[in-house]
Amino acid sequence: MKKTLFFALIALLAALLVTSCKGDKVKVDENAQVSIGFWHAMSGDRIDLIQGIVDKFMAENPNITVDVQYTGSYNETLNKVRSAMKSGDAPQVFHSYEIGTLGLINSGMISPLDTIAEKYDLPIDWDDFFVPVQSYYKYQGVHYSMPFNSSTPLVYYNKNMFADAGLDTENPPSTFEEIRKAAEKLKASGVDTPITWNLHSWYFEQMICLQDAPFVNDKNGRSGNLPTEVLFNGDAGRTVLDWWIGMYNDGLFLDVGPGWSNHRAAFGSGEVAMVMSSSSDVNLLTKSLAEKGWEMGTGYIPRPEGAKGGVAIGGGSLWMTNDNTPEEELAALKLLEYISNAESQIAWHKGTGYFPVRISAMDQLKSEGWFDENPNYLVAFNQLLDSPETLNTAGGLLGTFPETREFVQNAIQEAYAGKPVQEALDDAAAKANAAIADWNDLIQ
Repeated sequence: MKKTLFFALIALLAALLVTSCKGDKVKVDENAQVSIGFWHAMSGDRIDLIQGIVDKFMAENPNITVDVQYTGSYNETLNKVRSAMKSGDAPQVFHSYEIGTLGLINSGMISPLDTIAEKYDLPIDWDDFFVPVQSYYKYQGVHYSMPFNSSTPLVYYNKNMFADAGLDTENPPSTFEEIRKAAEKLKASGVDTPITWNLHSWYFEQMICLQDAPFVNDKNGRSGNLPTEVLFNGDAGRTVLDWWIGMYNDGLFLDVGPGWSNHRAAFGSGEVAMVMSSSSDVNLLTKSLAEKGWEMGTGYIPRPEGAKGGVAIGGGSLWMTNDNTPEEELAALKLLEYISNAESQIAWHKGTGYFPVRISAMDQLKSEGWFDENPNYLVAFNQLLDSPETLNTAGGLLGTFPETREFVQNAIQEAYAGKPVQEALDDAAAKANAAIADWNDLIQ
């Protein structure tokens, strides 16, 4: 009862904050010189791509200076923001992964985006955002952050190797059993270990979504109460890990460990014929195969036979910290709106493979024939739109999601080593539930 009342009051307070701003707009000099910080977690070529988008923003807003910094991984960036908040030198805008959403909402260090938009009378056209994208970052009716880099996992396959194995090069396998059969044919044709993906809980989570099953209780963390236990050790999770470990035990799956480089390298070198990875890798993997004269195809991630669910978005969004001047808030809001506009999202999509978050951007890409020439870029988007809209495909919300992912990944490694799948999942769930209880007690 206490938990229900507490979170009902939190939701009411957020709604009142947004409502109160409607009648009390804040006016500032829009031409005042102002400097803001923007910390992000996109490495490699994406550093220059983001800087290019921000440079265009500053050219169109000469009174605003943006100090853009790549600050490491999502975890590293978030930890640096937390430290900077304590010392009083935090950026106005920062980048965080989707699984950080509930933790940030309850962190006391952010301003809900809807609140700031109302405060400065600069409404955001949420109707132009694809529903699955904005749904993840909306909690109890309030948009807390700006969707930025959105992705889904895909299966990438080497068409040349498929042809050599007698497989259909235009219709990739789409179920657990079809993946296994394709892998067996590839192995028979001379591919020692036909498929790989990196050790990451994201794939496990997505395959639970494909069964339209929740990852946590309390309506997948979206009831308004804090979730109190994970559900990944139920039938859906066991189905996923039974298949995953079975592929490994039968020599059809190559264990490349964690990180985001080894599985890409194995696919690019031809060591494997199939790889599961983020849709943001379309650019990179297309180039890797083209360098060797190979053609690449993409397909939806595999699901258990008969599963009727869909994928949830991955990636990240942009947040505003809450200890800023009105001039800084307005400048940060304008930056977020600019990064999410159609022009910026098209540049981001073409440079990475992350799909655009806005309908207008997708419409423009279609009208200019981009997807006719680059069909692999469309697969991730179609996979998302083909997913039913449920609380499960909206994505689970959990305050201890980063820690929970570690528990799941450890369970997978234990299963590689021979621990029974159900035992590994149950042990991981017990650790996750203990962490949830500690976190819930802390914020209440």
